[in-house]
Formats: sequence, C-alpha cells, structure tokens
Amino acid sequence: MGNPLVSIITITRNRANIISRAINSVLNQTYTNIEYIIVDGASTDETQDVVALFKDKRIKYFKLDENLPIPETINYGFEHSHGDYISFLDDDDEYLENKIERQIELISRLPSEYGMVYCWMSYFDNETGAFKYVHNCQLKGDVGIDVVERPTVSGTPTFLIKRDAFAQSGGWRNVGIVSDWEYGARFCQKYKVDFVPESLVKVYVNHGCQRMSDWGYYRSQNKHHIQFHKYFLLEYEDIFKKYPRKKFFHLYRLALLYFCDGQILNFFKSYLELMKIKPSLKNLFIPVRAITMWYGQKYK
Repeated sequence: MGNPLVSIITITRNRANIISRAINSVLNQTYTNIEYIIVDGASTDETQDVVALFKDKRIKYFKLDENLPIPETINYGFEHSHGDYISFLDDDDEYLENKIERQIELISRLPSEYGMVYCWMSYFDNETGAFKYVHNCQLKGDVGIDVVERPTVSGTPTFLIKRDAFAQSGGWRNVGIVSDWEYGARFCQKYKVDFVPESLVKVYVNHGCQRMSDWGYYRSQNKHHIQFHKYFLLEYEDIFKKYPRKKFFHLYRLALLYFCDGQILNFFKSYLELMKIKPSLKNLFIPVRAITMWYGQKYK
C-alpha cells in the first residue's frame, strides 16, 4: 500500500485557548494523506469558532449534543473515520511535523502480526517552554508479558494503529480510569508492536487546563485508581502467577491507595504481599510513604 490514508482523532471540550497548536501540528505533517477528525464533547466556549478558522478540507469537525464518556467519544471519532491507520492527538499536545511519515515508513515494512507502532514523547512546561523529560520506552515484538507491569507502551498521541487491529482490540475502556496504559497492555496481548526511536510528540503540562493524567481528574480519586489496579491484577492473573514480581507496582500503588482511602486491612494485605515477592530495606518504608501521601491529600 503506497500511500495509505491516516485518520488522526482529537477529542476536545472547552479548549478554545489551546487547541490551535494541535490542529496546526496535524495540518503541517509532511505526510499529507490524512483526515483529521475532531470530536467536540459539547463545548460551551469558542472551540467551534476556533476550528472553523482552519480552512482545510481534511478537517472533519463533529460537535456532540452532550459530553459523552471518553471511550464513547473516541469510538465516535473512530466510527466516522476512514483511514487504513488510526492515530490520536490530545488537544493540548502537538506532533512534530514528520511524526506520521516516520511511523508509516516503519509499519509498512513490518510483518502482518504487527498491529501498532509508537514513538517517544517529550514533556514540556507550557508556561515556560522548559523541557522536562522524555518518555522513551523501547519494547518491541511480542511484549504482552512486559506491558502489564508498568506504563511502558503508553502515550495515546504516540500510537499509530492498523484500522482492523484497533477495531478488534475493542478500543478504550473505563476500568476505574481511562488509561492508555490499559489499552496498550490489552493491545499487546494480541499484536506485536514496534517503535520509532525518536521523540515525535510534544506533551504540555502546566497550561491551566486539567489533564486526564492529573491525579485529581477523577472524583473519589482513590477508589477509581484502586479499581484500576485491581482490574490489572485480575485481567492478567495468569501472567502474574507465572511472574509474581511483575505485580509489584500494582501492589505498591494499592497499598498507598488503600491507606489513603481508610482501608487499613487491605493496606496491610497488599503491603505484606509485596514484601513477600520483593523484600528490601527500601520497601520497609512504604508505610511512611503511605502516611505522607494521606497527609498530602487531606491537607492539600
């Protein structure tokens, strides 16, 4: 396939002040056979007017009558797309101009069992422009066992996914929280992945708008994150039975979350289990970390 169509999907709501950066970065791609689908979750600001300023036929703007849950909004965008490949861009971030081109070059020469390629992403302070760090996972091939341990194959705007693979993987889910880590882990159980070893996405923080990855995004945040980590432990139980140390991070997070939520018995169960699979002097101090986290939430 010489010049496949790529559908880039952005979901947005009340981001009139920052969405232009994302739009410009898509329209300036060196790979030009794209359609850009913007799904507006019933914005009450001037988002629609801002999008209308861009006179480019590749933009397809849909304004919903209500603000649907995030998975439904993403799936709405997918259902209205036509691309052979699907990519995503958060409305507060931007692509480097060769992002799609570099990924198409890679995925077009990979065997059929590869369903996605990703890239690295760099974090910047929106106010100062200061560089913060690079998320540069280097997993490739059959990595289903590795991705359940940590948010490695993650970063929604870094993904370029074959259309059929996206449809068969079921799209995004809400498992307490909506997470690109969850999607990436589930995707990698079915498909192999590869990556372009370059940072091709700029992610911006400190722009005054709440991000999904912000700790306080969800109401009853402790309970939502508890549900998320419990989901992982259940969904990938067979992997964790074979490789128990790979569930350490989930147990660690659960211990902290249970303590902050007042579930002291569950805190001790998680703490004792993680100490059993990964005993260390550092881990002895997890209760201190839990108290500090609880204090920070209570008196922030």
